[in-house]
Amino acid sequence: MQAAARITGLAPEQITLHTLFLGGGFGRRSQTDFVEDAVHVSKLLGKPVKVVYTREDDMRAGWYRPVAYNEFAAGLDAAGWPVAWEHRIASASITEQFGPLEDGIDTSSVEGASNLPYRVANLRVTYARPQLPITTWWWRSVGSSQNAYVTECFLDELARAGGHDPLAYRQRLLQDQPRHLRVLNAAAEKIGWGGAVPEGHALGIAVHACFGSWVAQAADVTMERDGPRVHRVVCAVDCGQAINPDTIAAQMDSGVIYGLSAALWGQITLDGGRPQQTNFHNYRVLRMRETPRIETYILNAGDAHGGIGEPGTPCIAPAVCNAILALTGNPVRKLPINAG
Repeated sequence: MQAAARITGLAPEQITLHTLFLGGGFGRRSQTDFVEDAVHVSKLLGKPVKVVYTREDDMRAGWYRPVAYNEFAAGLDAAGWPVAWEHRIASASITEQFGPLEDGIDTSSVEGASNLPYRVANLRVTYARPQLPITTWWWRSVGSSQNAYVTECFLDELARAGGHDPLAYRQRLLQDQPRHLRVLNAAAEKIGWGGAVPEGHALGIAVHACFGSWVAQAADVTMERDGPRVHRVVCAVDCGQAINPDTIAAQMDSGVIYGLSAALWGQITLDGGRPQQTNFHNYRVLRMRETPRIETYILNAGDAHGGIGEPGTPCIAPAVCNAILALTGNPVRKLPINAG
């Protein structure tokens, strides 16, 4: 509305905006460049127009998920439990477009890190904001997408360094976080954590809270010639009082597929400032034959309502990467897994 008023010189009350339903737009729909294109062309021609971005237009002139670089350090006691945790984040800012950042910190860049749920006596999280000539915007689950990945993978490394089972490690460090524990234990039980797994398979697990909901996901993974293969994903979700279970399960399914596609292949590379990916032939997403079996378990404890569109995405990357660590002994410290 404001963009149309600015371009046309009309008062906002003279403009009628017909809002259409949009599937898969996520944060992208909150930009107004496509509206501005239509208004400019209509004003020039003096008649109604319909502007449609091709997939190539959208991918090469998009607003991208911020790149992030993370450094960790931790101290373990003699029994292998963490007594200090330092997390240094460098990530382009989304919210500085709306005005000065409070204390120079983009809260969306540190969400899921500054509120680390694990009981560690000494916690330090810092944030640096690089200035990059790339348009950045919200991506499904925003800062929780990258911060769940890095924190949950680092925690698995600490567990193994301390000689502990990754599930038991989380359970002890989350003793005062009942909703984290609730979903974590449910996902572990349903995936069969601690039981026998077929040869060549390994399990990974991750837990995260964002947008007022708690989610844990466990993944059954093998390593194939062309990279990891995810066979099964178990998802436990506590979003408060569940109103429509089918919608919750559908959102978890889509969050897993969306996050797994990004974890395996999702990257935009630049050459001379131009994005090289143009469509789904060179920007891979999960195919139906590659999609794991996804099981969702809703833990309806009657708490306050939480969100469900975003929280299904953050856990899948660390769950898969932690399974790869269990299989190979090598941590995955850069995404996408199949880069190059």
